[in-house]
Amino acid sequence: MDGDRPAGRITLSRRGFVLVTMIVSLVALLAFLGLAIDVGYEEYVKTRMQTAADAAALGGAQELRASGSANLATAAKGDSAGNGFTDGVNSVSVTVNNPPVSGYSTSDPTAVEVILSQRVPTFFMELLGFASGTVQARAVARLGSGTNCLYTLDPSAPSAFSASGGATVAFSCGVIVDSSSSTAMSVSGGARITANSVSVAGKASISGGATVSPSPVQGVTAQSDPLSYLTEPTAGGCNFTNTSVSGGATATLGPGVYCKGISISGGSKVTFTAGTYVLKGGLSVSGGSSISGNGVTFFNTSASGYSYQPISISGGASINLSAPTSGSLAGILFFQDPSVGSAAQSSISGGADAIMNGAFYFPTTGLAYSGGTSGQYTIIVARTVSFSGGSRLNSDYSSLPGGSPVKGGATLSE
Repeated sequence: MDGDRPAGRITLSRRGFVLVTMIVSLVALLAFLGLAIDVGYEEYVKTRMQTAADAAALGGAQELRASGSANLATAAKGDSAGNGFTDGVNSVSVTVNNPPVSGYSTSDPTAVEVILSQRVPTFFMELLGFASGTVQARAVARLGSGTNCLYTLDPSAPSAFSASGGATVAFSCGVIVDSSSSTAMSVSGGARITANSVSVAGKASISGGATVSPSPVQGVTAQSDPLSYLTEPTAGGCNFTNTSVSGGATATLGPGVYCKGISISGGSKVTFTAGTYVLKGGLSVSGGSSISGNGVTFFNTSASGYSYQPISISGGASINLSAPTSGSLAGILFFQDPSVGSAAQSSISGGADAIMNGAFYFPTTGLAYSGGTSGQYTIIVARTVSFSGGSRLNSDYSSLPGGSPVKGGATLSE
């Protein structure tokens, strides 16, 4: 029995082992508890941050719709700050992109991406050398299709919207007249206007057997330019000068910069290939000529040595034109340079079978329109608009993945 280890030493050794095991287990338990607390806190911060990112993206998109892109980033960051995350404070970073630089909406000019990030301190994991972690949230909001397809933007002109001489115009959408004049909307001479809604900042004058259905809602708040978010195409040097097609000729024209514009007359037939046509000198189509093109935008501007001239399509021209369905100019058929001051109004008068899919954007000039039968959709945004003859403006935007270029409310998409 002398060689046996004393029972007391056996008990002490076992107690020491249990103590060490308990200490190790306790440390591990505390480490897991600390990790859980730190991760939980980061998740709490991320939840709050995601709310701020969502609000900022929606606010930025609404600012884009209301006033264009000039103050978009400021508005978005303001909404983020209102939700507890101020750019540059407490290691918070707020990045605003329009359009987004990643995701599914990189080609949508009405989409706003907001990315928030912040270095968040840890409480327990710092003991293991992890003093902080980065939390990030991202949101994308985009503008959906609006319910209106005609806007007159002049704030005070009489007859900013006018129709007379038996004109019959059917809108499958809403009409907005921003003028505060007592005759902001003038419909006379047996003209008939039908629309989904009619809103006038000033008053409507309806006389001479004319009708407007539904009755205009008067005294409403004027709305901002719904296409102000568009970016003008780059107008570089001349690719073509004095382009004229006449005498019944047949021609195919391609995109580029046309100095002194394009003239088509005498029953000629012109096909425009897809792309952007920068016109330094307008577009004139007359004499029963025919024009067609798919995926085209005409940007009408001026330059040194090349004065601004209006778009003029007359003489019962045969028209079959469609705007692009993708890219920054999706849905835009005619685009007048907003920097052009008050100038001669444009006039578009097609034959009874005229088809024009796209927006007519003349923000600082007037438009006289008698477009015949429209295609899937026709949108008019101009300083003033006058109608004659028979026209129908449809609102089927199914060919445009992003919907109507005239946008309504903002919705979160990513």
